[in-house]
Amino acid sequence: MTTQIAARRGINGVDWRRAEFVLTLLGFLGFITALIKIGTVYDGLPAHPLIIHVPVVLIPLSILGALACVYRPQWFDRYGILLCLISIVGMSSIFLAMNAGSALQGILHLTGRPAHLISEHSQAAGILAVFFVAFTAILILTFSAERISGTMGPTGLITADRFLATPRTRTVLRSMLVVLALASAFMVFRVGDLGAKAVWLQKVEAAQAQRASTGH
Repeated sequence: MTTQIAARRGINGVDWRRAEFVLTLLGFLGFITALIKIGTVYDGLPAHPLIIHVPVVLIPLSILGALACVYRPQWFDRYGILLCLISIVGMSSIFLAMNAGSALQGILHLTGRPAHLISEHSQAAGILAVFFVAFTAILILTFSAERISGTMGPTGLITADRFLATPRTRTVLRSMLVVLALASAFMVFRVGDLGAKAVWLQKVEAAQAQRASTGH
């Protein structure tokens, strides 16, 4: 194992093909979706109601997986790469959903209470994006720290290896991961709640008023 790791390292002794580096690169590439604006999909259907299913599924999945790995740190070795990939895709999908939502908002030209709810929905989505970007970054760092201090050993980046391999650093990273996971979970609920109210509250109130006027 040691011979194989040494053979993969370059002249400076760093194994750039390690999952830690690849995931970090993919994390940065995930921000590309912030530049992609998709307003509609097939036959003019708005893209936002379709795209939001991706973060709605992947964010809770990432959160639950991260909490499970914090509880059982040895699971980072087995599931860490997959978990980080899911989190990166979830992060990227937030940007796509936000851009698609902005396009839909421009088409609808809402006024009154629905417009206010959509505004709050958009603001909450922005806060969610900040929390989940931080969550994804800390998740990758936590995964890296567990690998460096475990069976995989140092990456060759001496300063990073020394910092991430200490028990104190790992404890701090795990604590931050839990806090960001809970914050992200709350914001997912908040964003979804505001979005649902913006779409359905006025319709429900109108239906209730009609029912009351007819006496049924």
